[in-house]
Amino acid sequence: MSEKPKLIRADEATVLLLDKMLAEMRALAKDTKESAELIKQSIPEGVVEPLAIKHVTTETMVIHPPERGKPWFSVSVVSDGPNDCMIVVNTEKSATTPYRLKIDETFDVDMGSAKIVDLLCYCETGTADLRIRGVR
Repeated sequence: MSEKPKLIRADEATVLLLDKMLAEMRALAKDTKESAELIKQSIPEGVVEPLAIKHVTTETMVIHPPERGKPWFSVSVVSDGPNDCMIVVNTEKSATTPYRLKIDETFDVDMGSAKIVDLLCYCETGTADLRIRGVR
């Protein structure tokens, strides 16, 4: 023997349908807000932050963007020498093998989004003057 399907009144069905639609709209609004926030974070502000010339020695120097909490999208480092300089971008995330920046050479990194939080610089011997420009 098969059971008869339970029938509900039209006004009850309407309320259930509207409730389900409201829940779906809230979920969609939440997803849209999260997507908008991700898109906002991926668009540069258009601020170029040239730093004063940094004099690097054999002691490690960690350089951060001037405004803490506002990482760079890209960074450009020019070495004026007189010695080569070693550079590591994002010290906590990067490999331990530094990039060797030679005299009169430019080192450019573009992460595509605001991810550059620091640069570690040092010379193996002597000193070097670096011109650093970050974009956020």
